[in-house]
Amino acid sequence: MNLASNKSDLVFLCKDTKINRTDKTNIILSPEFYWVRIFDLPVKSVSQAKSLLPPLFEDICQDVDNLSYQVIKLENDKFLCFAYENKKIFDTIKNSGINLSLVNGIYFAQNECEGLQSFFIKEKAFSYTQDGILVKIPKNLLENAVDMEEEIHKINLSSHKVNIKLYNNLLNNKQIVPIIVICCVFILINLFKIVDYSNQISTYEEKIVKIKENSKLPKSILQVNSIIKAYEKDIKQEIKKREAIEYIFEKKEFTLSNLEIDKDTINLNFNNTNKDKIESYLKKKYTILSSNIVDSKLIIRIKI
Repeated sequence: MNLASNKSDLVFLCKDTKINRTDKTNIILSPEFYWVRIFDLPVKSVSQAKSLLPPLFEDICQDVDNLSYQVIKLENDKFLCFAYENKKIFDTIKNSGINLSLVNGIYFAQNECEGLQSFFIKEKAFSYTQDGILVKIPKNLLENAVDMEEEIHKINLSSHKVNIKLYNNLLNNKQIVPIIVICCVFILINLFKIVDYSNQISTYEEKIVKIKENSKLPKSILQVNSIIKAYEKDIKQEIKKREAIEYIFEKKEFTLSNLEIDKDTINLNFNNTNKDKIESYLKKKYTILSSNIVDSKLIIRIKI
């Protein structure tokens, strides 16, 4: 098991590293966590070079879609290219005892250990090849190697941080693509529906305007409400009149010779009727405005 030193904020991380850190930590990744190659590519920029990498690593990793890539431009068309599994690095850091929130930066050993031609840490050994690539080798093949735990505090970190996501992805790239496609289709369907609904609303609004014009209806809601209220008032008044007439005719013993309706009053003419009796009956529901006997006829005016 590899135990990293606690005397520095630098940790050389191997697959079996176990450590307890309570302060900010910079991590140097051993070659166990990445593949590195130098390519001559017919492009000028790092972003262009990065887009060409997946097929160039297919011979060492079949599932290149789940790899992350990083590129450093060396000279002209020459690029130093890294491929790594984000989840593998994330899990190792998490299980090593290092608090993820305390990780300050992560670096490839390829870039940070150039001052050490060969070195070992516990039972693991690493050395640069003639091409300048840092590789893991059997420890018994090393000559004049130094102990990384004694030399790590001398390392000056470069500006080439590794772009690592320090959280676990619930979905891989192959799962994400179909989900994105489904979401895009869903968005397009809803956009189509919104446009369709907008067109329908416009059509309905045009029809409403035409109906109003043909029916000579008022254009504003306020005018419409005013008309409705006026009609409601008239309807209520007509209902009151009908109820009053029904009430008057319920009393069969009264002989009604004439009935005239005028807005909120009713004029009644009775023949051979007891004045006190008819007045008493009408007062139960209505106000008597006048009551007179003319030529043996009882003429009463009531308010509805």
